[in-house]
Amino acid sequence: MNHCIRGTVVHGNHLGRTLGFPTANIQSGKDQPYTIPNGVYLVNVRLKERKFFGLCNIGKRPTIGGTDLVTEVHILEFCEDIYGKEISIKVIRAIRKEKKFQNLDMLVNQINLDKEKAMRMLSALNKDQTG
Repeated sequence: MNHCIRGTVVHGNHLGRTLGFPTANIQSGKDQPYTIPNGVYLVNVRLKERKFFGLCNIGKRPTIGGTDLVTEVHILEFCEDIYGKEISIKVIRAIRKEKKFQNLDMLVNQINLDKEKAMRMLSALNKDQTG
Protein backbone atom coordinates (compact mmCIF):
# COMPACT_ATOMS: atom_id res chain seq x y z
CA MET A 1 0.00 0.00 0.00
CA ASN A 2 1.30 3.40 -0.87
CA HIS A 3 -1.50 5.69 0.28
CA CYS A 4 -0.66 9.04 1.86
CA ILE A 5 -2.99 11.57 3.49
CA ARG A 6 -1.93 15.07 4.49
CA GLY A 7 -3.84 17.65 6.42
CA THR A 8 -4.30 19.75 9.53
CA VAL A 9 -5.08 18.30 12.96
CA VAL A 10 -8.50 19.57 14.03
CA HIS A 11 -10.72 19.08 17.06
CA GLY A 12 -13.07 16.12 16.96
CA ASN A 13 -15.58 15.08 19.59
CA HIS A 14 -12.79 13.84 21.93
CA LEU A 15 -14.31 10.35 22.16
CA GLY A 16 -10.95 8.67 21.46
CA ARG A 17 -9.42 10.40 24.48
CA THR A 18 -12.39 9.33 26.63
CA LEU A 19 -11.89 5.72 25.50
CA GLY A 20 -8.15 5.80 26.28
CA PHE A 21 -7.03 6.18 22.65
CA PRO A 22 -6.64 9.89 21.85
CA THR A 23 -6.67 10.57 18.14
CA ALA A 24 -5.55 13.32 15.83
CA ASN A 25 -8.43 14.13 13.49
CA ILE A 26 -7.10 15.06 10.08
CA GLN A 27 -8.83 17.60 7.89
CA SER A 28 -7.43 17.01 4.42
CA GLY A 29 -7.87 19.11 1.34
CA LYS A 30 -10.56 18.35 -1.21
CA ASP A 31 -7.82 17.68 -3.77
CA GLN A 32 -6.94 14.42 -2.01
CA PRO A 33 -9.59 11.91 -3.06
CA TYR A 34 -9.94 8.88 -0.82
CA THR A 35 -8.92 5.72 -2.57
CA ILE A 36 -8.40 3.87 0.70
CA PRO A 37 -11.22 1.56 1.78
CA ASN A 38 -12.77 2.32 5.16
CA GLY A 39 -10.93 0.48 7.91
CA VAL A 40 -8.09 0.50 10.41
CA TYR A 41 -4.48 0.72 9.27
CA LEU A 42 -0.96 0.64 10.64
CA VAL A 43 0.60 3.90 9.45
CA ASN A 44 3.72 6.01 9.48
CA VAL A 45 3.00 9.43 10.92
CA ARG A 46 5.06 12.51 10.12
CA LEU A 47 4.96 15.76 12.10
CA LYS A 48 7.51 18.10 10.53
CA GLU A 49 10.77 16.11 10.71
CA ARG A 50 9.58 13.72 13.42
CA LYS A 51 8.28 10.25 12.57
CA PHE A 52 6.02 7.95 14.56
CA PHE A 53 3.84 4.89 14.06
CA GLY A 54 0.11 4.93 14.57
CA LEU A 55 -3.25 3.29 14.16
CA CYS A 56 -5.39 5.12 11.66
CA ASN A 57 -9.15 4.78 11.31
CA ILE A 58 -10.69 5.86 8.04
CA GLY A 59 -14.45 5.66 8.02
CA LYS A 60 -17.77 6.88 9.28
CA ARG A 61 -17.53 5.48 12.84
CA PRO A 62 -20.77 3.46 12.67
CA THR A 63 -20.61 2.42 16.33
CA ILE A 64 -21.34 5.99 17.39
CA GLY A 65 -23.78 6.68 14.54
CA GLY A 66 -21.33 8.68 12.46
CA THR A 67 -22.30 9.73 8.95
CA ASP A 68 -19.31 11.80 7.78
CA LEU A 69 -16.08 10.26 6.53
CA VAL A 70 -13.37 10.84 9.16
CA THR A 71 -9.63 10.20 9.18
CA GLU A 72 -8.21 9.89 12.68
CA VAL A 73 -4.92 8.52 13.92
CA HIS A 74 -3.87 7.28 17.34
CA ILE A 75 -0.13 7.98 17.42
CA LEU A 76 1.69 5.27 19.37
CA GLU A 77 3.78 6.39 22.37
CA PHE A 78 2.83 10.03 21.86
CA CYS A 79 1.18 12.64 24.06
CA GLU A 80 1.37 16.22 22.76
CA ASP A 81 -1.09 18.94 21.79
CA ILE A 82 -0.85 19.11 17.99
CA TYR A 83 -4.07 20.92 17.09
CA GLY A 84 -3.55 23.14 14.06
CA LYS A 85 -0.34 21.34 13.04
CA GLU A 86 0.24 19.80 9.62
CA ILE A 87 0.44 16.02 9.67
CA SER A 88 0.87 13.31 7.08
CA ILE A 89 0.20 9.62 7.32
CA LYS A 90 1.32 6.84 5.03
CA VAL A 91 -0.37 3.47 5.13
CA ILE A 92 1.91 0.53 5.92
CA ARG A 93 -0.61 -2.30 6.23
CA ALA A 94 -4.32 -2.90 6.65
CA ILE A 95 -5.39 -4.20 10.05
CA ARG A 96 -9.14 -4.68 9.52
CA LYS A 97 -12.21 -3.39 7.71
CA GLU A 98 -14.58 -0.89 9.32
CA LYS A 99 -17.10 -2.57 11.60
CA LYS A 100 -20.03 -1.52 13.74
CA PHE A 101 -19.82 -2.73 17.34
CA GLN A 102 -22.77 -3.24 19.70
CA ASN A 103 -21.34 -0.89 22.33
CA LEU A 104 -18.29 1.20 23.27
CA ASP A 105 -16.82 -1.55 25.50
CA MET A 106 -16.69 -3.88 22.50
CA LEU A 107 -15.09 -1.10 20.44
CA VAL A 108 -12.41 -0.49 23.11
CA ASN A 109 -11.69 -4.23 23.25
CA GLN A 110 -11.25 -4.29 19.45
CA ILE A 111 -8.99 -1.22 19.49
CA ASN A 112 -6.79 -2.99 22.04
CA LEU A 113 -6.65 -6.03 19.73
CA ASP A 114 -5.87 -3.75 16.77
CA LYS A 115 -3.02 -2.17 18.73
CA GLU A 116 -1.61 -5.60 19.65
CA LYS A 117 -1.77 -6.64 15.99
CA ALA A 118 -0.05 -3.41 14.94
CA MET A 119 2.76 -4.02 17.45
CA ARG A 120 3.24 -7.56 16.09
CA MET A 121 3.37 -6.15 12.54
CA LEU A 122 5.99 -3.60 13.59
CA SER A 123 8.05 -6.30 15.27
CA ALA A 124 7.91 -8.44 12.12
CA LEU A 125 8.88 -5.45 9.96
CA ASN A 126 11.86 -4.73 12.22
CA LYS A 127 12.99 -8.37 12.00
CA ASP A 128 12.71 -8.28 8.20
CA GLN A 129 14.83 -5.10 8.06
CA THR A 130 17.54 -6.35 10.42
CA GLY A 131 17.85 -9.62 8.85
